[in-house]
Order: sequence, then structure tokens, then C-alpha cells
Amino acid sequence: MTANCSNTITPDSITGMIFAAEGIRRSVTLLNGPMGCKFYHSTTSQFLMDRPPLYLPAGAGEKKVPVNYQFYDSWFFRQPQVPCTWLDGEDFIYGTADQVRDALAYLRENLDFSMLVLVNSPGASLIGDSLAELAREILPGHRVIVLESPGYSEDFCDGFRLAVREICRQGFLKDWKKETAAAGGGKADAGKSVNILGCSIWQRYFEGDMEELTRLLEKMGIRVNCALAAGSGAEEMRSLPEAGLNIVLYPERGLEAALFLQQELGMPFYVSDVLPVGLEATETFCREIAQRLEVSPEPVLEESRRARARIYSRLHPIHEISGLPEGVLFSVEGSCSEVLSYAGFLQSYLACCRMCWS
Repeated sequence: MTANCSNTITPDSITGMIFAAEGIRRSVTLLNGPMGCKFYHSTTSQFLMDRPPLYLPAGAGEKKVPVNYQFYDSWFFRQPQVPCTWLDGEDFIYGTADQVRDALAYLRENLDFSMLVLVNSPGASLIGDSLAELAREILPGHRVIVLESPGYSEDFCDGFRLAVREICRQGFLKDWKKETAAAGGGKADAGKSVNILGCSIWQRYFEGDMEELTRLLEKMGIRVNCALAAGSGAEEMRSLPEAGLNIVLYPERGLEAALFLQQELGMPFYVSDVLPVGLEATETFCREIAQRLEVSPEPVLEESRRARARIYSRLHPIHEISGLPEGVLFSVEGSCSEVLSYAGFLQSYLACCRMCWS
């Protein structure tokens, strides 16, 4: 598991909203705002996750055709992520409806997507345009989520929480309730599958984190059903109620969604006290998940025992000669969960007497 990727800035709530939406494969995030609100998010998002190619809309049985580079000339401004309505001074006076309508029509005619998230910038949210009405008018039959206000003077986690909750509520809740009722309250294999909540593409190398977490769970016979807003697409999100447990890795980003899903669908959840960073925390995490799902954690524990022996054989000679890594200083930057987990791991691993917190 790795820490937050920013060492120089503090992202705000609109960034949390956009990156929550951008964490869903084959979705489009349309920003209703000026280009100044777009470029950072567009530039950053395109490098945070490997994404499938974009295609033109195609009918049943028709061959998919990739979009060409000229597609990005309009609304995207030559960046493949986060198109925007490029509002100017007059739009803030007379309204943004025309810009939003034209952008939605362009996306409908030129791009095959599974879901669209329309995010109002802080300034545009003060105008009062009914974005939900416009979306229903231009994109009937499409899965569209409208985030009317990004919040003011709030941080990344506030925006992320709100976006994930609204994506669940607006985009999938009716389908989930209908399908859960039709299935008699759940699927036959629900007890051996989980959803991951709270992860974000904003974390550096989050895909490697998810791969390792998936590998560990699979060793215990547990399938990862959906990583909410962290690499799963609308198809995986549609099957979210099939899981037997929601795992909240980052409470500051994922707990609200877990509570929402418990209230609406009766889904149980588990909140990790610390991230599975280091052998001890990973063993505890796997034991607790295994206990909840009534499986054996032994395959992971056996791997951990072998890892302990291997690590000791390499570190002990170094420690005997130099005393390292004991006493090495470190600093930790990140969210609450990251700081707590990494500081605890490094303090025990390095036997530090001093720490620098940020």
C-alpha cells in the first residue's frame, strides 16, 4: 500500500469528486466550469489509471471504431480526460444551459461510454441551472449522475465521499434494489466475495495496491467483486450487491458509502483499523476478513511466515554490521488512514525514537 501522491498541494472537494468519477472505467466526467478548473484534473487523471481505448457509438453487431485525435478538439481541448464546458464571464451572467446542452450532445454523438458524471464547478453551482433536467433531455436512456455542488472550503475526502454516495444513489440504487429483490436477498456465492471501498486513483500506484490486495484475498478463496471508484467499471458496480461484505480500507473516504449500502441494501461492512501495511497488519487484516466470511486465513499466514524468515535472513547481517535500519528517521504525508498506518509500521520496523509528522 502506498501513500498520497501529492507532496506540494492540498486537493479540495471538487478534486475529490472528479477523481471519484474518473476512477470508474468507461465513464466520462464532464466539468461544467471554466478551463482553469479543467487542466490540472485532466492532466493528472490521464496518468493515474490505465484506461481502455475510446470508441465511437456503435449499434448491435457493428464493429467498434476508435475515436480519432480530432475528437479531442471540441470540449476536451486535446486532453483525453475531463472535458469541460469552458465557461466565460457571460455564461456566469446568462446561464450555462446552452454550453451544457451542446457538450452533452457532442459526447452522445461521438463517444461510447457506460456512464457520465456531470460536475458543477464552484462558480457554476451558484448560477442555479438545472443540470439534471438537461441531462434527462439530452441523454435519455443513459446512466447520468449530476453533482450539483462541489462544496466550499472542504477537502478531497469530503468531495470523494459525496460523489461516491451520489454515484450509488443516482446511478445504481434502483437497479440494485430491483435485482436484490429478484434474487431473494443475494446471490449464492455472496459469502465468498467482497467489495473494496475507500480506495482512490489519487493514491500513487493504486493499481499495484489493488492487485496485491486481490491476490491475498484470492489465496483465502475470496473474490473481489467491485473496487468502488477505484478501477471498476459500471458493469462491476451493477453487481455490487452480490458481495457478502464491504471492506472499508480508508474510512475517511469509504465509510459513508458503506453506511449508505447497509441502510439501503442491508449489506454488512468491515472497517480496517489500519491499512494492511507490513506483515503484522496484513496478518491481522486477513484473519479478521477470514473470520467474517468463514474461510481459513492459513494460506496467507503461511506465506507471511516464510516472508518473515526471508526478511530476517537478509536484514540481520546488515543490522549486525551497521545497526541499520534501526533509528532511521522518516516523515509521513497523507490522509489520516495513511499517516496512522505507515507511521505505525515504520516506527516498529525502524525502532525510531523520533518522527516528523506532516
